[in-house]
Amino acid sequence: MDFQRLVAARRSLRAYSPRSVEPVKVERMLEAARWSPSCANRQPWRFVVVGAGAPSRAAVEEALDPGNSWARRAPVLIVAGARREDGAVVESREYFLHDTGMALMSLIYRGVDQGLLVHPMAGWREAPLRDALGMPDDFLPEAVVAVGYPGKPEELDEATRKKDEKPRTRKPLGEVAFAGRWGDPYEGTPPRLAAKVYETDLQLRFGDTDAMGHVNNAKIVTYLETGRMRFFADVLGSERVEDIRFILAEVSCRYRIPILLHDRARVRMHITDVTRSTFRFRYEIGDPRDGRVFVEAESVQVMYDYATGRPRPVDDDFLRRVRDYIAG
Repeated sequence: MDFQRLVAARRSLRAYSPRSVEPVKVERMLEAARWSPSCANRQPWRFVVVGAGAPSRAAVEEALDPGNSWARRAPVLIVAGARREDGAVVESREYFLHDTGMALMSLIYRGVDQGLLVHPMAGWREAPLRDALGMPDDFLPEAVVAVGYPGKPEELDEATRKKDEKPRTRKPLGEVAFAGRWGDPYEGTPPRLAAKVYETDLQLRFGDTDAMGHVNNAKIVTYLETGRMRFFADVLGSERVEDIRFILAEVSCRYRIPILLHDRARVRMHITDVTRSTFRFRYEIGDPRDGRVFVEAESVQVMYDYATGRPRPVDDDFLRRVRDYIAG
């Protein structure tokens, strides 16, 4: 998953599936954290991984605030923190928590990259958490992180579900970044995330599978075409072949895990990299039940005049209709 899509995919949601997390995925998360930058390479961070069967699990859950009771469904809880003396000090600046925060971000993004839901929490009581894990007195816990596969929002209580339904918001760039001196807003135009992602379910058929019982890789290109055609019908109102004003120039796929006949498959897609006469779709085919990602793909379309046999510019009407689906 490229980094822009990774940022877009990261959400601190609260509905977890009971499906267990593969140990290798947790190890990859910890490895990503281990290779994070730190001041003077002091690497002050420490992590305690508490699985569902750990003897300390019940006590760690009891340390959570009532508002974080949803995290008890997460198969893995990771407690992160550091000791002050393990971090670097420059003049009067102590870097042990700063470094641990960077390591936590690496851990979170590596989890999201593997299709996991990773939610760091500040809502817990320090004393019982210390007792549950036998932490040294000079160790400062910073976060408890819930890790698992996405679950069903309808299984959350109403108050918690409403929290997850709130739209993502961020302060304007000029409020958090300054140019040259404090208070002068930075007015850059960084790539933006798509306001909407188009989604449509795919019908898996026995004829799509190969001798290994997997959906044949060649069928994936057909699934992408299904997504494109539905996008053009639903978003642009295209009803006839003559309404399709582009030709396909390029397709690339990254096959992450096989699709089996009993899986559910949904394609999620948005537009990026719009140029004078081309635009790019980015796709993700996954199982909406548990968040597994089967395929990541991209395609390049060229706006085309079939009457003249030549490319044509991307027109204003097209841009107006798809504006909310454009990122980058």
